Amino acid sequence: MYKILIYLEKTHLKSSLDLIKVAEIIGDSKQNYEIYGVGLNLSDDLEIMNLDKAINIQSSIMDYDTMNISKILKEIHEEQKFDCILVSATTFGRMLAPRLAMKLNTGLVADVTEVSVENDKLVMVRPAFTGKIMAGITCDKTPIMMSIRPNVFENDTITRKAPKWTIYEPVIPTPTIRQIETTSKALSPDIRDSNLLVSCGGGMDNKLESAKLLAEKLNGKLSVSRRPVDSGVASRTIQVGQSGKIVSPKIYIALGISGSQQHIDGLKNIETIISVNTDKYAALNHLADFVVEGNGHEFIELLLERLSKD
Repeated sequence: MYKILIYLEKTHLKSSLDLIKVAEIIGDSKQNYEIYGVGLNLSDDLEIMNLDKAINIQSSIMDYDTMNISKILKEIHEEQKFDCILVSATTFGRMLAPRLAMKLNTGLVADVTEVSVENDKLVMVRPAFTGKIMAGITCDKTPIMMSIRPNVFENDTITRKAPKWTIYEPVIPTPTIRQIETTSKALSPDIRDSNLLVSCGGGMDNKLESAKLLAEKLNGKLSVSRRPVDSGVASRTIQVGQSGKIVSPKIYIALGISGSQQHIDGLKNIETIISVNTDKYAALNHLADFVVEGNGHEFIELLLERLSKD
C-alpha cells in the first residue's frame, strides 16, 4: 500500500486540501494507495473530505511551534511509514517542511508547481533561476517530500467520502515557544484573494495609476507582470507568475502583457481572460477569451468613461 501524507494547516485548510489533487496524480500510478491528513488540534466541525484517514494531533503546543510539530510528524511517520509527504507552501509550510525533511533525513523539493509520473518515476517541477527556467526533479530517497505552491492545484474530486478519524496524543517535552506579546498588523490585500485582477505589463510604460483606479472601480485589485517589478515601480507582492504568485480570479484583465511562459504559468483556473495589447500576435492573446487590439491606457480611459455613465 502506497501511503501519502498531507499536512492540514487549519488557517489555510483549502490550500491543504487542494493537495489531494497532487496525491491522486501520484497515487493513480500505483496499484493501491491511501491519502492521510494530519493536523494539529483540528476542530470537530471542520469539513475534511476525500481523505482515507485523518489524524488529529491533540497537544498543548502552539500552532506555529514548527520544532515540536516536526518531531510529532516524525513519530507518526515512524509508525505509518509514508512514501510521500505533501505540505502547502504557505508561510508556515515553508518553515515546517525543511525541518521535517531534516528530521527524516530525506530531500525536499520546494515550491512545486507541477507533478507527473514518468516511467514509474515521480517528477516534481519547480521554478529555478528566479523563474527563468522550470526544473524537473526526481528523488531516489523516501519519503519523497515536497512543498507545493498554493493555488496551483485544485481539489476537484467529485466523490464526498469522509475519512476515518484517529486521535494522536504525543508525549512531548516542555514547549520551546512562549507567546509573550501579540501585536496586530494590518495585512496588505493579497491578489490571490481577488475575484478580479487588472494586471499591467511592460506595455503600460510603468504608469499604473489609471489601472489601479480601474481595479478599484471594478471591486478588484491591481497586479503586474515581472517587468514593472524589475523596473522598481511595483512590489513583488502583486506580481503574477512563477517568480510571483499563482492567481485564480474569475476575471483577469491583462493590459500590455505579452505573455511569457513565466507569466502564463501564474494563471490557473481563470474563468475569463481579457487581453489588451497593441500586438495582436502576443502570446497571451491565444489564451484570452476576449482580445482588444489597442493601447492599454486608451482602453482604461474608455472603460472608466463608460462606468461613470452607468
